[in-house]
Amino acid sequence: MHPLWATFAVALAIALALTPLARWAALRLGVVDRPDGRRKLHKQPVPLLGGVALYLALVTGLFIAHRFAGGISAQLSELSGAIIAAAGFVCLIGCVDDICDLKPRVKLLLQIVSVTPVVVAGYYVDRVVAFGVPIELGWLGVPITVAWLVGCINALNLLDGMDGLAGTVGLSTSLMMAVLASSSGHPHVAIVAMVLAGALAGFLIYNLPPASIYLGDSGSMIIGLVIGILSIQAALKTSATLSLTAPAVALTIPMLDTALAIVRRRLSGLRFDAADRGHIHHQLLNRGLSNWQALCIIGALCLTTGAAATAATLLSFDALGWIIVLAVIVTLVRTRAFGHHEVALVKLSLAAALTRFVQSLLDSARPMARRAKHPSFEFDWQALADEAAHWNIGRLELVIEGPATSSVCRHWSNPAEVADQSAGWSYSMRFDHDDRRCDLVASGRLDGRNEPWHLIRIARLLNHFGKYWVAHAHEIDGSAQPNRTLPLTVAPQSRAA
Repeated sequence: MHPLWATFAVALAIALALTPLARWAALRLGVVDRPDGRRKLHKQPVPLLGGVALYLALVTGLFIAHRFAGGISAQLSELSGAIIAAAGFVCLIGCVDDICDLKPRVKLLLQIVSVTPVVVAGYYVDRVVAFGVPIELGWLGVPITVAWLVGCINALNLLDGMDGLAGTVGLSTSLMMAVLASSSGHPHVAIVAMVLAGALAGFLIYNLPPASIYLGDSGSMIIGLVIGILSIQAALKTSATLSLTAPAVALTIPMLDTALAIVRRRLSGLRFDAADRGHIHHQLLNRGLSNWQALCIIGALCLTTGAAATAATLLSFDALGWIIVLAVIVTLVRTRAFGHHEVALVKLSLAAALTRFVQSLLDSARPMARRAKHPSFEFDWQALADEAAHWNIGRLELVIEGPATSSVCRHWSNPAEVADQSAGWSYSMRFDHDDRRCDLVASGRLDGRNEPWHLIRIARLLNHFGKYWVAHAHEIDGSAQPNRTLPLTVAPQSRAA
């Protein structure tokens, strides 16, 4: 058997043996992902320690792979040591996050620290080549390498939102990295890639729909880290000179998903770490595809971009890789499979910057002026309801909660819209201030006015009132008591905008 396939088989067998043990341990320890009826739609708690099984399979596979290394044993040992150290730290961070839910800034800081062993071991880039043009990075190569690895970690972490997805993306990408590394004269990198591919293949037996165990943050971050390292090492032209095209093209799908998530959340007024259902797998599922069909499409896209990266590197023709990537992105957007909402948001935001949002500012000024003249919660709520009617909003729902604040609940329905049961949209915003929380939900039916421009204005309107109310909740408790028992419920929508 070829050494690469031998290492693949060994890692696969180890993952097959360790994953059930990790599942058993997670259930005993209570480290599970519980359904919440909103984003987490599985029917029962699912174990979360799949990342631990993946890490142990990766480490064991790398140790055994030295038997097949031959003359490249020293190079493999150095690379394996850096990966084992960094992946171990990442696995620990992920396990803590799965149990304690780390704050985003703390998590990001720990991720930066976790990639330090890779840089200290000398695996950073100080020179890149793009379209044949060399660019000297010097000392900037260290922070750029760290940023790339942390970006890869978070890209796979954000993408891990469906049974088998992160594993499928990792498997297809690592296989293409193995091909690229072998073709580029980096056999030790190819061995590491095949060990990761084998470990993922074994884990996927238990993680494909319906999953009996999840990777958790520990597993998805390990995949992102190792793929980030492989994408650099597989495309090196010399010891520290990187072909920029290969890693960027190979990781197009996870990086595109992350970039669009940032754009979408930024332009929608959401925090970067706020969960949503706008990722590529959500969009494919919204089009009526099954989990398996969505997995196959995303896996095929990753194989396509990986093949493009390999071809561009071997042919020394960077433009080929970027042309294929551009074709993939344009196809996704034009078929409205993914990215069309974000493109519309960007267009409208650019137009808004040119026109200074004149009309939006005028529309927003009206309720603000009314509130300034009549500073009371009831008047504010009526002002918001009047604006909601103006913008064809069908329903408004408000909840303000806090340990030192009585619950404030309000519900408003537009008589002209509420009877319409056609397909609709729903937009929710959450505001936090000290120990208080304010949830504002607006919903309505789809019509010609429900374009992103329209929704941006609605978001600004909700943002203005929500921020004020959560900051001044202590002033409105008494005036809002009559409806305090009304629960916050979002009317079912047949289609999300």
